[in-house]
Amino acid sequence: MAACGEEAPPSAAHPASPSAAQEAEQRPLSAADVQMFLAVRGKALQKLEDALSAVEQSGGDVLAHVQEVTVAERDAARALGVEWRRFTWVRDQIGRLLTAQRQHEDQRLLLGELTRAKQDLTEQLAAARDPASRQFLEAQLKALTAQLEKLEHEERIPAPRAAEMKLLESARAEVATLQGRQDRIQHKLQELLQRAAEDSAKPRPTAEAR
Repeated sequence: MAACGEEAPPSAAHPASPSAAQEAEQRPLSAADVQMFLAVRGKALQKLEDALSAVEQSGGDVLAHVQEVTVAERDAARALGVEWRRFTWVRDQIGRLLTAQRQHEDQRLLLGELTRAKQDLTEQLAAARDPASRQFLEAQLKALTAQLEKLEHEERIPAPRAAEMKLLESARAEVATLQGRQDRIQHKLQELLQRAAEDSAKPRPTAEAR
């Protein structure tokens, strides 16, 4: 018991409530998020493309004029009034969804191939008369069936993830176009840096003796 006149110890603090930024990250991806990503990424890439063109035409230090993509995206988000933390979450989530889509498509292709292989084995087993051949085919069919069941289970996508993937599907071509622009920017940047390095390595002409 606390002595008379002493302050009572502070009560246990309640768990901190999620911040507004954390709550924003917990919201599922929306159509507005996808459009926001396209707008910010497009504006950022346009700025980088303009900067590269200016360096190509007028010369100058490439690194001094051309920003990193992340810096350009931050500036674009600020100019468009977009919350940076939400944008980075959307950008990363879109990357995760695109990876999941590619994996899902690969699984569907493999599932189709294994299904055809199972049908072929089933037909071979029906035609087989030799006990050893039947035993071999049955073992193969059993293993293939187990592999198909495992793949079918892995192929099932949780409903929230499936909804986000469906939402992104309508903008997949635009996202791919932006990625192509970014790849070309990186390639051009490497070319300009390589050219600058080669120019700096060339010996400077000495003044002619009088």
